[in-house]
Amino acid sequence: MPDCYSNFKELQSHEQEGQDYRISFSGEWRPVLIIAPHGGRIEPYTTEIAKWIAGEEFAWYSFEGLKDGVGNRKLHITSHNFDEPVVLRGLKEAGIVLTVHGLKDSSEEFLMIGGLDSAFGLELSSALQVQGFSVKQSEPRYQGIRTTNICNCGRTGKGVQLEISFALRKRVFEDIAYRTRFVDTIRALIKQRLLNVVD
Repeated sequence: MPDCYSNFKELQSHEQEGQDYRISFSGEWRPVLIIAPHGGRIEPYTTEIAKWIAGEEFAWYSFEGLKDGVGNRKLHITSHNFDEPVVLRGLKEAGIVLTVHGLKDSSEEFLMIGGLDSAFGLELSSALQVQGFSVKQSEPRYQGIRTTNICNCGRTGKGVQLEISFALRKRVFEDIAYRTRFVDTIRALIKQRLLNVVD
C-alpha cells in the first residue's frame, strides 16, 4: 500500500500535531540514536522498544501515530522519505543509528535486519540468534540500503534497520524476561560498537 504522504512537510500540512501525531525524543542528542519512525499506533510497540534499547545512555526519537484504528496508516512515511526536521538534527550528532520498525506478521516471532552497516547487522544477527531469536534474511523491500533511508543518515552514512514481526514485538512488550534478553543483547553490541567509532 503506497504512502499517503511523500514527506513530512506534506503530512504536516494535512495532520495536526498533538491530535493526529506526536514527536517525542530523549531531550539531548548523543553519539547513538535509536529511532522509531513509525511509532505509537502506526507500528505498535516500536516506540517502547526503541526507548528500552536506548535506556539512559543513548538518545531516542519517535514519530507516533495517535489516530484511532486504521487511520494511523496515513501517517506512515516510508523510511527513505522520512525527513522530519527534529530527527534530522539528532542524526547530525549520531555515529551509530538503529531504527526499529514493525512487520505485519502476527503469528511468528522473528525479525529481519537491514541497513548499510552490514557488518554491524551481521553482528546483531549472530548475537540475537545465539540468544534464541529468529532472524530471517531481509526481503528486498526491507533491506534498508538506500542512502536516504533514515537509518543511513547519521554521521557515518550507514546504519542498521530492525524489522520486527508483530508477534515478537508483542512478546517483548509483555514478557519482561524475554524483553531483557532481547534489549540487553542489542545494547551490549551497541556499546561495543561505540568503542570503535572514531569521532
